Amino acid sequence: MNTGRASTFFPALLLVAVLVRLGDSVRLLAEGDVTDSISSACQQTEYFDVCVSTLQSRPDSQNADVKGLALISLDACIAHAEGTLAYARQLRSNATAAAGHAGDDYATRCLDDCLTQYSDALDDLTESVADAQDGAYGSVNARVSGAMTDSDSCEDGFAEQPGYSSPLTERNDFFSKLCSNALAITRLLS
Repeated sequence: MNTGRASTFFPALLLVAVLVRLGDSVRLLAEGDVTDSISSACQQTEYFDVCVSTLQSRPDSQNADVKGLALISLDACIAHAEGTLAYARQLRSNATAAAGHAGDDYATRCLDDCLTQYSDALDDLTESVADAQDGAYGSVNARVSGAMTDSDSCEDGFAEQPGYSSPLTERNDFFSKLCSNALAITRLLS
């Protein structure tokens, strides 16, 4: 009687092992498809590594088509703009405290300009999401390009006076890369 159980137990165990391996293979193939769609979209961008890491870090990219990847890219731009705006506010607050009062210091004025520029960029990016959802890709291009110009203007303000450097250079550079990637992915939809 024990041999009967053993003879049915081993085939059942073998079947379970095969099904587990098959499930792993299907999961890997599905992940490969996601990685392939992200990689294919990011191949069209200037900043491939930034694109791949940005999209793969977002769980909603796992099942996204190109339009979904474009929207995720725009969302990454918005998140970075919000973070930069918060960081610039903190720098502005610190600069005001160091200067003793608002508005007298050149760096404080530059940070004020950056706050305005990033607020405008955030408005443009938020509107670009609605445009992308509606298929108005020309408007997306104009708005995201405008957001990039806002960031560049923030950076350039510090360079106008000798001896000043922007405390936002790294954030501005990364923002530009995110926006460039979002534009490239959106162009795939046109």
